[in-house]
Amino acid sequence: MSHWELTYNQYPTKLKPTTEDARNIPVIFPNWFVTYDKGDRVRFAQFGDEAVWNVDPDGPWVYLQTNLTIPHETLEGALPYFDQLADLDVYTGLATYNGKSVAWHRPTQTWKYCNNRTVHFNQTPTKGTNSALNSEEEVSGTSSNEGSEKSDEDTAQVKDLLKQAETTVTSAIQKLSSRAGTPEPTYSPLPKASPLLGKSKLSTTEISQIATPPISKGKAPAPPPTRTSASSSSP
Repeated sequence: MSHWELTYNQYPTKLKPTTEDARNIPVIFPNWFVTYDKGDRVRFAQFGDEAVWNVDPDGPWVYLQTNLTIPHETLEGALPYFDQLADLDVYTGLATYNGKSVAWHRPTQTWKYCNNRTVHFNQTPTKGTNSALNSEEEVSGTSSNEGSEKSDEDTAQVKDLLKQAETTVTSAIQKLSSRAGTPEPTYSPLPKASPLLGKSKLSTTEISQIATPPISKGKAPAPPPTRTSASSSSP
């Protein structure tokens, strides 16, 4: 049984979480609960297999076993592709990638755009928990297919125009030869043009999202009280 499971079972009484509680939980924490411990309203959460805790909304998260503060950089580094993101907020799960708003999707553990498309990064994640994302830039499958169909239509139209022009020229030569009373001249049909390899430019609608400014976490917290893990104390 992991340290988190031991801690969870140590506190049978769970309090109803408030909005403030939820806002203070980093998105990388998959499970958490609120309870009373030593007279304080305490938030306990799972970070990997470890149990961590927090009391002050503006204060740090602390490892339960060691009572060491978790650096903010550690929380950021737990998210995949954190080094390719800008304006990353570990509490709201919002960030920007190549100038576009993205959000961490907890159910699938992936980054998504505002239109719910999965973000495809250009390299494997430096750190974090998810390495199953494709190593490509964002590509819209729908736009790609539409562009291919449009290109095929353009090529077919050009072929039709060339065929019509060839027929017109042939008919004109036959009429001229008949009027002059001379044998029909020998000619070679116009060469068929190769399909055009043009690219179709399609516009995609970018949906921007204005996120609520993240709650400031910059206050220097007072030293957290010492708490003991399930293995060394009882509730």
